Amino acid sequence: MKKITIIILSFLLIFYSNTFVFASNTNEIHTLEVFEDGSYIEEQIDCSPTVSLFSTTSTKYGHKTATYKSSSGNTIWTITVSGIFTYNGKSSKCTKSTVTTTCVNSNWKITNKSSKKVDSTATASATATKYTNKVAVQTIKRSVSLSCSKLGKLS
Repeated sequence: MKKITIIILSFLLIFYSNTFVFASNTNEIHTLEVFEDGSYIEEQIDCSPTVSLFSTTSTKYGHKTATYKSSSGNTIWTITVSGIFTYNGKSSKCTKSTVTTTCVNSNWKITNKSSKKVDSTATASATATKYTNKVAVQTIKRSVSLSCSKLGKLS
């Protein structure tokens, strides 16, 4: 009987000494830049819910997308940074950063794609160029950064 009591007490001690973290999805859209022709770039952050059982360190995956839209609201191209982060309430760290692009409009080309991770931030960069009759008429260089706070909030 004494062994069973010790096992139960040990289990309860382990169970209650660890942190349960349940973070919700975020989905925020912000318009960042409006161009002379009425086209604009907006950014959106999406992240997965975080569940961390029996651990003091949690992992969170998220991405931030910059979308270039025409004045009528049609998507022309996107640049997305995806990041995997760990955090523990005292610090956070980016463990992986990737870049993805899409180009819906055939007059635009995306080049010079890159991604990097520094401390708790994932950053993706790319250059989008519009061509008319095979001549570059507009170039937009864009960087998108996603950071994770020590509490797991992505921004």
